Amino acid sequence: MIYTRTEQELSNMRQCGEINAQVHEVLRHAIQPGITTRELDAIAGAEIRQAGAKSSIRDALGFPGDICISINEEVGHGIPGDYAIQPGDLVKIDISIEYAGYHTDCAYTHIIEPVPAQAAQLVAATRQALAAGIQCARPGGHCSDISYAIGQMIQDSGYAVIRHANGHGIGTSLHEDPIIANFGPPGRGPRLREGMVIAVEPVVSMGTRYTLCRSDGWTDVTADGSLCAHFEHTIVITDGQPEILTKLPNSTSDRPALPVQYRDMREDDKSRLLQLAAAEMDDILITAWGRRVRPDEIFDPSATTKVLETEDGLAGFFTYSERQDVMFLHTVVIASDIQGQGLGKQVMRYLEEAARARGLAGVELCVQTNNRRAIRFYERLGFQPVEMPYANTKLMHKAVTSAGDTRWS
Repeated sequence: MIYTRTEQELSNMRQCGEINAQVHEVLRHAIQPGITTRELDAIAGAEIRQAGAKSSIRDALGFPGDICISINEEVGHGIPGDYAIQPGDLVKIDISIEYAGYHTDCAYTHIIEPVPAQAAQLVAATRQALAAGIQCARPGGHCSDISYAIGQMIQDSGYAVIRHANGHGIGTSLHEDPIIANFGPPGRGPRLREGMVIAVEPVVSMGTRYTLCRSDGWTDVTADGSLCAHFEHTIVITDGQPEILTKLPNSTSDRPALPVQYRDMREDDKSRLLQLAAAEMDDILITAWGRRVRPDEIFDPSATTKVLETEDGLAGFFTYSERQDVMFLHTVVIASDIQGQGLGKQVMRYLEEAARARGLAGVELCVQTNNRRAIRFYERLGFQPVEMPYANTKLMHKAVTSAGDTRWS
């Protein structure tokens, strides 16, 4: 039986989806090297119960945890335990929640840097496959249109779909009809109708499509030990764009990081970069120091300036120099219309890698105390305040180790 939901049912499912998304958001900030999967499960369980919801899998299915946490080669149904998250891990968080008698299902793969470039590409391809599948979830189409879009995206990326992992209908039960494969030809299977609620769920391996189940009876792993990635959203079929239920309003967490190129600054860049700096920094500096951006500060001749370009053109810039035993970030500016899409993290990763390659002890920067958004961003990446070298200005430091002790999830 394939159901279409009433507006009251969809209202309940929207509340359930918002709780699911909020738990994911809490875990996104909690995941870091050293925390155990059992501790993450406890955080999630507390958040779920505080919201008046419950795990869809603990009691109903007898799963030994509130959520599934699968690491690296683990495909899914990973049991929370004593494993401590390590740098270089791929951490898959799959959360199924019941609220007011309705269920939602959502999964993310988190990267704990440093990971090989191929692993990051696997995660990006899986995320993009989810987006491609969701875009094909339109009334009048077929369930296999979603399957085909996901399968083609993964095939073109050179990876393998875990074939026994499927999307599915969802509502008063966690798993309902229809089953939605992640491969196959288009134009097959049940028609998609307005009001249907489905979970779209690509699970992708860097190697084989075959899996084994561990002796715990739950955890699936790739048969060849290759890395695996997993993303999932619960969506509603509408008369237009599908509605994603398991996503917070205005969230940027589903946006893949924009591909960006770095190049040296040219003389003809200076006027545009100065305008960009003024637009992003003047209000902050006027409040902190009582003056606007000065060109001599932006284009310090002792610093290296790198321009950021995306496929749409100039996106920002940053300047840095080597000071004693640290890499010092003088200025970083990202255009406001593309902030929140990963460019800031890419810049900081660039600087950490440059510091590590030169054998430096860390990365340092100054930030104005009224720029609270930037301070929170640096703190999440592991920067700590050192001193106040100027009025209303914090000096922040992050140690750089040979193991790459970074926080990019």
